[in-house]
Amino acid sequence: MEVDRNDSQLYMDHVSNLSNDSIQPKTIYTGEIVTVDNDFAYVNIGTKTDGRVSLEEFETAPKVGDVVEVMLMNKRLLDGMYVFSIKAAKKEKNWQQFLKAIEGSSIIQGTVKQKSKNGFVVDCHGVQAFLPLTLAADVKGKSQNGHSTVYFKIKNIDRKKRSVLLSRKDFLDEEQKKIWDDLEANYKPGDVIRGKVTKFVDFGAFVDIGGIEALLHRNDISWRKVFKKKKILKIGEERDFVLLAINRAEGKIALGLKQLVPDPWLSVPEKYIVGNTVEGKIVTLTNFGMFVEVEPGVEGYCSASDISWAKRTVNPKELYKKGDRIQSVVLNVDSENRKLLLGIKQLQQNPWDTIEERFPVKSIHTRPIKKIVNFGMFVELEPDIDGLIHISDISWDENFKDIQSLYNEGQEVQFVILDINKDEQKIACGIKQLTKSPWEVIAEKYPPRTIVSGIVTGIVPFGMFVKIDGDTVEGLVHISEVSRKKIESVDTFYKIGDKVNAVVLGVDVDKKRLSLSIKHYEIMTEKEEIKKILNTSTSGTVTLGELLKNKLDKE
Repeated sequence: MEVDRNDSQLYMDHVSNLSNDSIQPKTIYTGEIVTVDNDFAYVNIGTKTDGRVSLEEFETAPKVGDVVEVMLMNKRLLDGMYVFSIKAAKKEKNWQQFLKAIEGSSIIQGTVKQKSKNGFVVDCHGVQAFLPLTLAADVKGKSQNGHSTVYFKIKNIDRKKRSVLLSRKDFLDEEQKKIWDDLEANYKPGDVIRGKVTKFVDFGAFVDIGGIEALLHRNDISWRKVFKKKKILKIGEERDFVLLAINRAEGKIALGLKQLVPDPWLSVPEKYIVGNTVEGKIVTLTNFGMFVEVEPGVEGYCSASDISWAKRTVNPKELYKKGDRIQSVVLNVDSENRKLLLGIKQLQQNPWDTIEERFPVKSIHTRPIKKIVNFGMFVELEPDIDGLIHISDISWDENFKDIQSLYNEGQEVQFVILDINKDEQKIACGIKQLTKSPWEVIAEKYPPRTIVSGIVTGIVPFGMFVKIDGDTVEGLVHISEVSRKKIESVDTFYKIGDKVNAVVLGVDVDKKRLSLSIKHYEIMTEKEEIKKILNTSTSGTVTLGELLKNKLDKE
């Protein structure tokens, strides 16, 4: 190794005191290069005999006059000269420097040079030390480019072999113990502590507090339910946190950020009273509802069913966008579970509360058809309130099935309100009810005691059906109304096609039934005959014989 020539006086004093007998092997001497040939550089250390150094030991080409430090390998002369070594001198000097550096300490700084099969080679003040993989700890992830300088603990020194065994793991363990000791001595849960954000994870972020990795859980970042942690924290940022918990046994530390400010929910019950109107900003929209921030850290939830009084559930995304400011009514406050329930439709009176005032049963209205379905059609009575005209209430024709053959969506139709169900928010409407049903017409046309004639069209065990002359309606003559005599079978008296006379007993409009009686017809006929005889008799009286004679004459 070369020596600074600026210290020339020291150099001259040194060489002038040397003699061939005074120099010793394995000792470092300072000398001057006096000659250089193709293989060696020749060095004079102040003795009568020079020594030589192989050119291979020089890192740069030597020049005559260079001052170098060399080690005398032995006192035996080779080709009449001493054998010197620059590398041996450098190695010995490094070893001495290393020993001096670790006096009173087992901690050493070193530079990771390269990786071997079982570990790493570390340069410690020029001494090549060995770091096993099992003790490498975080060095495994560091770059071995000669610039990774870290601290190690010396596990063992073999002074004879001049070998050094290092441990990064032991150094970190000792450092961690010191940090933990300091942490426990100076901080307790609830204290504010400084830390640097080092990494984001799904469940929060990791923070370095003086060499210990602490967890800032997502739930402890903000009092808000919905937020983006990257808008609150930045990697490398140093800031204050609240120390929430210390678990040295498990090596865990919990931090909080939101705890630096008071919990806004502590004042929610006093500030947000059920029934009061509040204003807030929409922070989250879903298909089934939305979250509204009424103040930093306090969010209320408005369900889709509480947006409109309409029976049809609306999609919030179709009505609002994130960031919109809206007004709502406080429906419920659950401080224990930190839930605030809001409603928008409650800002207005429920239109169903007064629906009967606007659309009384039996009232007639004209509205456009909103939608046609298989079972009927919906008409829009007013915004968000529809009425249903069931297919059975469109026409008196029981065979009517094809709605679209008569009606189109958007077409205005007249109808009558049939029924209102507030609880289920249903309104039944009808078109056919605007006119009388065919059976109402029949009931008016054939009141009780009306005498009719017709043809027998069907005979059944319980009676027979008679089609009234001049009409399409059929009436039923029950077996008990066929004759004044008790009969077992109608077909013993009548057959299909027979012409009969009967009297109307009544019309059941709901059951669509016309009841006839031949028995009552006969009774009514006899009474009429008696009345006629009485009216034609001069004495005003009639004998039984005359009545029988009159009946036999008719028969």
